Amino acid sequence: MNKQPRRAAFVIGSFTAFMKPIELEFCGPDYCAYISLPPGKYYYRYLVDGEVVLDDGPTENGFNVLKLGGSIRRVHENRRRLFRAIYGIFVDRFGCKRKGGPRDRLGGDLSFITDKLSYIRSMGFDAIYLTPIFRAMSYHRYDVVDYINVDDDLGGNNAFKELLRRAHELGIKVILDLPIHHTGSEHPAFRAALSGDPKYSHWYYIYNGDYEKFMDVKRMPKLNMKFAGEWVKGIVLHWALVGVDAFRIDVGAGIPPWFLWDLRNFINKPLIAEVWGDPFLWRNAVDGVMNYQVWEPLIKFLRDEINAEDFAQVLKRQLNVLPKHFLINSWLFVDTHDTPRAITMLNNDIEKFKAALAFIYTWIGTPMLYYGDEVMLEGGPDPDNRRCMDWKRVNGPNTLHEFVRRLSGLNLMPRRIIVNSSELIYYDNKFEVRLSNRPRRYGSGVLSGDYFIIKGR
Repeated sequence: MNKQPRRAAFVIGSFTAFMKPIELEFCGPDYCAYISLPPGKYYYRYLVDGEVVLDDGPTENGFNVLKLGGSIRRVHENRRRLFRAIYGIFVDRFGCKRKGGPRDRLGGDLSFITDKLSYIRSMGFDAIYLTPIFRAMSYHRYDVVDYINVDDDLGGNNAFKELLRRAHELGIKVILDLPIHHTGSEHPAFRAALSGDPKYSHWYYIYNGDYEKFMDVKRMPKLNMKFAGEWVKGIVLHWALVGVDAFRIDVGAGIPPWFLWDLRNFINKPLIAEVWGDPFLWRNAVDGVMNYQVWEPLIKFLRDEINAEDFAQVLKRQLNVLPKHFLINSWLFVDTHDTPRAITMLNNDIEKFKAALAFIYTWIGTPMLYYGDEVMLEGGPDPDNRRCMDWKRVNGPNTLHEFVRRLSGLNLMPRRIIVNSSELIYYDNKFEVRLSNRPRRYGSGVLSGDYFIIKGR
């Protein structure tokens, strides 16, 4: 790329989930970046000071096209599993006490979560993942203004320390969500940067009266890790010393892999990155990703929008190009706070929902259940997917507590995938799993339903 940037130039593409983690550097007569990719077809383009720039090569739909041939090298490596199963909590919606106000809060707090830890442990979870708890501009707290203190509305620092203490007593690890791709626009560092303070002016990508931001949301200005990275490392170290067991990196696909690698080695704590596209670039930078690359075809398969072969191809490619320990510690889920609820996407078909849960507990990865999945909480796109937890359903007739508990007792490491018509079949030495998007007469097994069976071999 030979157009000289005034302030910032990125290459983005299908290999970066179309985010901005790869910044170009001056390397002789041009600006460039070196990226290692496996064989495949990729779309990419440059963003120079916020403007789109293309190469002279072939294009499709406004992107350059890159085709790489060759064989895929299978990676052989195995390390320990970090968590058996994770319970994800959107903090403000887990124990609602309607408060209203300018931040659209519903009043969930950390003490309520502490009170429910035994309930969570009873379903087999050995970790909880909390959405951000810091002082911020909105109820979801992804626009942080103070990274060192817990929001007083959640109970403050003491409430969090008590949650940590009680969780560790019960054998539950605590994973904290870190929005370090960007800060809130009211963060003191960003306000200082806007005013021209030389100490902070390079912490953000500010040019021509505008700045880089997350998804063009003005209250979420993007951090420049080359200059703000040491400050970020200090924040993460602070919470590691408080006792946090691991961190989920928000918008991980928008943060340079080199920085996440450095951060993980610096704090010596597990990092899981949010990556919606191909996780290949982050395979050595973090311990795992939120595996959205598998989530989408799983739901589409069960909705009969793709066939079993299409689904299998995604799984096989990940097996071939990603390290085994990375796959094991990547999170599998049926929904999150950024997606519609699975039971809603599956048209309230309980049997298909159970098949989806069976998959995330038996395929290679770490299952993460979003709060309310166990009672089939409904919800459409954001913010409807963040409804209050319906505690009245917990003791009702149509809960999946026992189903989830039994799934958590299984331990599979699939080593082969077979496609048979509308069925996906995989197995290891002990179990065989069959997943279908058409109802079948599966009979009995360790666990079974209309769309799946798990049976001994």
